[in-house]
Amino acid sequence: MDEAQTISSCHLCQSSGNVKWQCVSCQLLLCNTCKSNVHPKFKLADTHFIIDIKDVGTSTEYSYKEIEYGKCNLHVNQDTCLYCKDCSGLVCLKCVSETHQQHVLIDTDQIYTEKESQVSNLIELYKQKITSNSIVNKICQKKYEESKEKIIKRKEDLITLLDEHSTKMLYQLEEKCKNTDFGSKSEGLSKTLDVLLKCQQSRRADSLLETLNTIQDTDLQQDLAACFPRFVMGRPLSRKIIEMFGSFKEEKVVDPNEEIELLLKSSHVTSLKMIKRIVEISDGKFYVIDESSLCCIEFKKEEKIHSKKIVDVKAFDISLLKSNEILIAMQREGKIMILKSSLKMKLFPSFSGLLSRAIHSTKDDKVIVGVREEGEIELSPGVDCKRQIIILDINGQEENVFEYDENGQRIVSMPMKIRTNADDDMFIIDRISKLEGRIVFLTKNGNVSWVYNGEEYAYNLFKPWDLVVTSRDNAIISDIANQAFHILTSNGQLLKRHRSIDIGLSLPFSLLINQEGDLFVGTHTGSVDDSVDTCQHKSTHIFRITVKGI
Repeated sequence: MDEAQTISSCHLCQSSGNVKWQCVSCQLLLCNTCKSNVHPKFKLADTHFIIDIKDVGTSTEYSYKEIEYGKCNLHVNQDTCLYCKDCSGLVCLKCVSETHQQHVLIDTDQIYTEKESQVSNLIELYKQKITSNSIVNKICQKKYEESKEKIIKRKEDLITLLDEHSTKMLYQLEEKCKNTDFGSKSEGLSKTLDVLLKCQQSRRADSLLETLNTIQDTDLQQDLAACFPRFVMGRPLSRKIIEMFGSFKEEKVVDPNEEIELLLKSSHVTSLKMIKRIVEISDGKFYVIDESSLCCIEFKKEEKIHSKKIVDVKAFDISLLKSNEILIAMQREGKIMILKSSLKMKLFPSFSGLLSRAIHSTKDDKVIVGVREEGEIELSPGVDCKRQIIILDINGQEENVFEYDENGQRIVSMPMKIRTNADDDMFIIDRISKLEGRIVFLTKNGNVSWVYNGEEYAYNLFKPWDLVVTSRDNAIISDIANQAFHILTSNGQLLKRHRSIDIGLSLPFSLLINQEGDLFVGTHTGSVDDSVDTCQHKSTHIFRITVKGI
C-alpha cells in the first residue's frame, strides 16, 4: 500500500492518476481502462493475478504471489526444480543427473507446502511468545512496585521503631536528671557550712560540741556520690540483624494464562502399608513414615526403590531442618522428637497436655507446630479447648501463639498440616470433622485472610490430607475423599481441581516437591469410601509427576 501511495499514475498509460488495481504477477499498477483494455493483451495475461489496490501489502497479495525457487547454486543458469532430502537443499536437473540420482527427491511444491506450514506454526508460536512476554513484563513491573513498596515500608517501620526507642531513652534520661536534685543538696551543704562558721565564731565550748555531734550524725553519714546513667553505644548492626530486614528470592515469573498440567512421569512400588508423610533429605533419598515406623527410601537406577527401616515410631507428621535432622510430631505421647544425623532420637521442647499434630520448619529454621488438647474432643471451633498454632525458634523457645482471630473465633479446629509461602504466611489443613476439612490461610502476623472449604458441588466432602507450596507460592492439596488435587493461589483462588485417577493414581496421601520441581505423591492401599471412584492399587506407590503452569 505504501508503493501505491507514492506512485500517483498508472504504470501503463502514465496519465491516469486514478490507480485502482495491481497485477501481482507483473507488479504493475493499473487504472480501470488499462486493466480492461491494455493488460489483457499481455502474453499469458489470463494466468496473472490482479488485486484491488486496497489489498496491496495484505495477506491477499501474499496469497496470489507465485512461489519462486531461485537459481541453482552450482549451475547458475538452471532453475531449481526438486528438493533433495539427503542434502536438505533445492537442486536443478543437472544436479540430479550428476550427484543426486540415488537420493530421495521431493517435488518443490510439496516441500514448500511442508516448510510453509512450519513457518506458519512458528509465526503463531512467536506471536504467542510476544503476547506472553508482554504479560510477564507487566507482572514483573507489578512485582517491582510491590517489592519497592515493601522495602520502603520495612525501612519506615524500622525507623519508627528506632525513633520510639530513642524517644523513650531520652525521656528516661530526662527523668533521671530531674530526680537527681543537686541544687537541693548544695543548699543543704551551704546551710551546714554557715552553722559551722557561726559555731567557730561564738567561742562557746557547749555549742561547739553540740554542733559537731549533730553534723557527724547526719550530713557526714550521707553518701555524696551520685549515680547517673551514661549512654553506651551499642555494637554496630550485625549481619544477622541486617538480614532480618529482608532479602530477595529469585522466582520464575510466567504467563498466568499458561495451562496447568499434571503429567505422570514414573511410578514406584513400595513394601509399606501407607506413605503417610514424605520429606526429601538429598537427591533421590527420602524419609517416609507409615503406620508404625520411619523409613529411608532411596531411588536406584532403572527406577528401583531401596527401602530401609530407620526406627520404630508412631508419628503424625515430620519436617526437615536445615541441619538435615528430622523433627517428628509423635502420634500419642504429645512429644516432639529430633532424629539426629547419628540416627539417635533427642527430645525437642514439647507442650504439656497438648498433642502436636502439624509440624513445619521454615526457611529461617523457625518451627511451627499445630497443637490440640489431649483426649477425645469434638472437632468444632466453638468447643472450649486449646487448638493453637505455635511459633518456636530452633531451640524450642516460644516466639508467638495464635489461637483466636480478630473476631474472637478460634482459628483452627485440628491443625493437620502447615506449609509456608515466600512471605512466611501459612497454608493450614484444618480438620473440622472426621469426614471433612478445610484450608485456612494465616498470615505471619496471625490474621486469617481466607478459608477454602472445597468445591461447592463436589461429590464427596472435602477431605484434605497433605499440601505443598510451589515456587510460585501456589498450594497443591491432596483430597483423598474426592481423588483429586486442588490447586490454590495465596489469595485463595482455585486455579484448578485435577482428578488424580485421570493420571492413574488413587488415594493421594502425602505430597512433596523435590529440588527439581517434580511432585511426589505417596499412596496407600486402603479404601476411603465405597462410593469413591478409585483405581485401587494392590501396593503402595510413590508417583513422580511433572507439574506445569503451577
